[in-house]
Amino acid sequence: MKKSVKVLALVMVALMLCMSLASCAKKLSGSYKGEINVVLASYEVVYEFKGDKVTVTRQIESLIGDSEPFVLEGTYEIIEDDDGELKIKFEYEKDDDVIKGGTFDFEEGDGYIKIAGVKYEKQD
Repeated sequence: MKKSVKVLALVMVALMLCMSLASCAKKLSGSYKGEINVVLASYEVVYEFKGDKVTVTRQIESLIGDSEPFVLEGTYEIIEDDDGELKIKFEYEKDDDVIKGGTFDFEEGDGYIKIAGVKYEKQD
């Protein structure tokens, strides 16, 4: 009886360890800001990460004036593709309609991230 209790306890500890390792997905926290330049306008984009949630704010600055900020809220996930490359997958919601989002190349460095080749600096 005592031996079976010890075995059961050992199995439970092993199971909890496996479950905790499986839930250790890469997460980001804080705000990252970058700028995207297009022909006659530039976009200031801020990603704010908290847990698995993301808020993206885009402000357009053009020759004819600045636009109102466009804000998307949704979720994100950092995944590894079959080649071992990191990707970031977004899913957004806007006014009760799901805006799909997408999957993009991802890189993280000291004080920055890159999404689809665009560098976003960590904000304090």
